[in-house]
Amino acid sequence: MARVTQLLIHAENKPGTLARICSELAAVAVNISAVMAAPDEAGAIRIVAAPLPTACKVLDSLKLSYHEEDAVAVRLTDRPGALGKVTRKLADKGINITYCYGSIVKGDHRALIIMGVSDVDKAADIV
Repeated sequence: MARVTQLLIHAENKPGTLARICSELAAVAVNISAVMAAPDEAGAIRIVAAPLPTACKVLDSLKLSYHEEDAVAVRLTDRPGALGKVTRKLADKGINITYCYGSIVKGDHRALIIMGVSDVDKAADIV
């Protein structure tokens, strides 16, 4: 698994908020490789974006509250049981998964999964 830095953005949960953030990031060529918007968490939006320093500058210019947090990322084959195998490895090492989100592009054979875990360093060492 790879260690990643994601941004946890606190933004008002209203129409256009996510569109504004995504549009402003795109305007300066920031690529979002993963996103999770969870309105139940008081407008919390998690993104994995590159380049990260540019993304932070955009959020600062939008006067949005955010902070960086560590997570792990894994690319999994798109087949039954792939996610189960990796989550079992984490469980066997006593690592708790606090959240998980991911996506797959139609026609691609691998999914990108982002996980918040109780021990990022330990999880990053798992193959």
